[in-house]
Amino acid sequence: FITSYSLWDVMAVGIAKARHGFMTKPYGSLQSHPPEEVYFAMRAQSNQVEQMPGFIVASLSFSLFVNGKVGAVLALLWAVLRRLYASCFRASVGKTFNQIGLSRFTIPAYFIVNSMLMGTAVQCARSLSK
Repeated sequence: FITSYSLWDVMAVGIAKARHGFMTKPYGSLQSHPPEEVYFAMRAQSNQVEQMPGFIVASLSFSLFVNGKVGAVLALLWAVLRRLYASCFRASVGKTFNQIGLSRFTIPAYFIVNSMLMGTAVQCARSLSK
C-alpha cells in the first residue's frame, strides 16, 4: 500500500499542480483556495496519510497476535478500498459531496481496521485470563 501511495497519491498531487501552473509560480502568488482538481488530489493524499497509522497498528497487531492469514486478507481488502477511495475522490471534480459517494469505501475500511483492533484486544484479554 505504501508503494502505491507514493506512486499514485503523491504523484497525482504533483500532476494536478503541474496542470494548473503551480510549478511556474512563486509560493506567494499561489491561491489560498486551489482549483478543485488540486484540492481533491491533496485531500485524497492527506487522508491516506491520516488513515495509515491506525491501519499499520491494527494490521500488525492482528497478524502477530490473532491470525496472520486473516490479517493479510483484511489488510489487502483495506488497501483495495483505500485505492478505490483515492481514485474516486480525485475523479470527483464538479460533483457535490453527496454525489461522490466516498462512504462506500471509507465505512468498510473503518470496519476492517476496527475489527482487527477488537480482535487483537479480545485475543489479549483471552491470554491474560489463562
